Amino acid sequence: MTRILLNADAPDLTLETVDEISAEPMETVAARYHAVIPADHPGPLPVLADGLRVAFLTTDLAGFERLRRLALPGDLLFRPSAVARLDLLRAGRRTLVTTRAIRAGERLTTADVAETVGGDGVGAAMLDQMIGRTALYDMAEGAAVDFGHLSEDVGGAERTGEVL
Repeated sequence: MTRILLNADAPDLTLETVDEISAEPMETVAARYHAVIPADHPGPLPVLADGLRVAFLTTDLAGFERLRRLALPGDLLFRPSAVARLDLLRAGRRTLVTTRAIRAGERLTTADVAETVGGDGVGAAMLDQMIGRTALYDMAEGAAVDFGHLSEDVGGAERTGEVL
């Protein structure tokens, strides 16, 4: 089985768990096979005659992850939907997390925040804008740093009337 990412619609998209990345249109890739079988929804694998060259096509990330672990009687084509593309981009995005438990009312310091790959936190490029903000809620170690968890002010300037 060859796992092929079809990225004609998103040429910058990559995925480590594929054997090949193709920017060719779906019709061109499909011409390599006798049949391309939609496989987004779980079900029994079809019984195929010997010599038949088939591919299984999935468009969602969960379907791809499930199918890539099976011994498919053909190739696996992954043509990510818009939602799957967003999931893949989010998974490779550098974000911020807490390095320790933060209590409500504490100010974030550079030692309290680290970068990670993936996750729901703000982008790592926002680090300077997070430092000095007050935690509005308790945050566990490894929690995503997010605007919704932190005050809008940096260093108390809004409360005290100080000019930054």
